[in-house]
Amino acid sequence: MKLKDELIKGKGYSIFSIENMKELEILRDSFVKKINITNNGNADIYNVRKKLAKMPKSEINKSMINLLSFNNLSEMIINSCPSLVKSLCGKELFIQRRAHTIINVPGKGQQKQWTHYELMSGISPFTFVIWTPLHDLDDSGGVYYIDQKESLRMMRIEQNEGLVNGPRILNLMQNQKPAKLKFGQGIVFNPFILHGNVNFKSSLARIACNVRFQSIKKPLLQKNTDYLKYYKIP
Repeated sequence: MKLKDELIKGKGYSIFSIENMKELEILRDSFVKKINITNNGNADIYNVRKKLAKMPKSEINKSMINLLSFNNLSEMIINSCPSLVKSLCGKELFIQRRAHTIINVPGKGQQKQWTHYELMSGISPFTFVIWTPLHDLDDSGGVYYIDQKESLRMMRIEQNEGLVNGPRILNLMQNQKPAKLKFGQGIVFNPFILHGNVNFKSSLARIACNVRFQSIKKPLLQKNTDYLKYYKIP
């Protein structure tokens, strides 16, 4: 219950170790195979990252179409850390129908996410998010998180001012230090936590996956079965 208390009553997010590394390795290798952008026999995550970093945005977007058949990604993420998920929400879940695979390329102007929180997208307040990179993350290409107390304080200010993502929130992007993770680590957080990513210097693209999930016993917000599906952890 320590992790659950930390996510609900504490800072609202936590770094954790993947329980089932074999499942995560299969996920990573499936991504490499499905995106299908290397043709020199070096089909591994390093060479995919290297090639993506040099591709125009239009070509990256076109390559992402190859991932449409990656329809079991949500289950694979959940099954890589079943004990964590069950400790938070039990065995019977609503999970994101199609988990996100996010590719960020380095360089100025390549920032993909400003500071935001999940509730802005109609996510239930009972939802949790798992975010994990498909490789070591030893540069500034990760995601930064604003602890729950500060996140809630900023939200209250914005509510009183009638704003959503006003100057205060956007200015949080300055001087942030994203978490550095090893392959096999992830971050789990609640929907109240402000988070985002910054421009980063690297010769390689960053590739990460995330999925949203909650107990079937909790009410939904705006999201429904177009976005979520029932799943029971084996």
